Amino acid sequence: MAYHGDMKRYLALPMGEAAGISAELVVKSLNSEERPSFGSVITIGDRRLFRKLSKDLRLPLPFTAYVSSDSELEAAMLKGEATIFYDMPCLDMDSYEYGQLSADTGMACFAVTAKAVSLIQNSYASLLVTPPLDARSLAMAGISTTRYETMISELTTCQRGLTMLDAGGVKIFSHTHHMPLREALEAISFERILDTIIKVDSLTQDNKIFDQDRPLAIASVNPHHADSLSWGQEEVDAIIPAVEKAREIGIDILGPVSADHLMHRASKGLYRAVIALFHDQAHIAAMSLDFEHTVTVNWGWPFLAVRVDRGSQLEKAGRGLADPTPLIQALKVARDHIVHGVIS
Repeated sequence: MAYHGDMKRYLALPMGEAAGISAELVVKSLNSEERPSFGSVITIGDRRLFRKLSKDLRLPLPFTAYVSSDSELEAAMLKGEATIFYDMPCLDMDSYEYGQLSADTGMACFAVTAKAVSLIQNSYASLLVTPPLDARSLAMAGISTTRYETMISELTTCQRGLTMLDAGGVKIFSHTHHMPLREALEAISFERILDTIIKVDSLTQDNKIFDQDRPLAIASVNPHHADSLSWGQEEVDAIIPAVEKAREIGIDILGPVSADHLMHRASKGLYRAVIALFHDQAHIAAMSLDFEHTVTVNWGWPFLAVRVDRGSQLEKAGRGLADPTPLIQALKVARDHIVHGVIS
């Protein structure tokens, strides 16, 4: 039975890759001084791993209630518990070692993510926040979905809509994702660029977290000065016509703008959001603008997902060296969306 009471709008937080630093990130984040800004959180994981981590690293566990079923979760929520741990014994702790990927840790990562999605689908939580996973352990487990994007798409039977990087408040959408650069260039056509512009405009116009008084802006592909007439073929054939058409239908957008100028201006708050043309054009800029506070926001599923796009950092596992700042930022961004009434 799904929880239908006066919800505190919980965030669902699966434990991620158990062999890496994800569990440590969870514990440190929920123990941090920033904790009140997260609101209510349900962590899903194997309690035995968290006990081991707490003992080995001398970190107090931050959870106010432990549950192992949906009915127990509902009872804890009705009591107003704000930091709930949902226990799923899914690891072989006899063979577990810090920093050692295995099929077991891959299967556990998938299982807790699936449970987190289920909790949202059944109205126990509103948004998903994810710490790092590791594609290698998921592959070891025989799971074909080795990224959160594909995993959640399969679990929800819904294709992802738009991916946005939030780099300390600078919001960057990307026209293409996770594809070789040659293929990304082939995806730059008038129809596809216009479609991306329309989708980003529609999303950002209907959403209070974006500055409605600012225009959108789109990057160019080829290097040039801002006042140059020597545009490349992609600009001439696709980007400029798409921008002109977008303006004809009432979209407030600037561009194409040389990518280096674009991201600098975005950092000054000049745009509602910016559109990069391919993965590294977005990610290099975002990580350079604010590495520690850059998180990924996935739009278009039945719920919003905020991700920490960092590696599992196996070399740091179990050593107390993990910096929780990125996960703290992800939790804060997720809560900010809830405050503004945005959950999908």
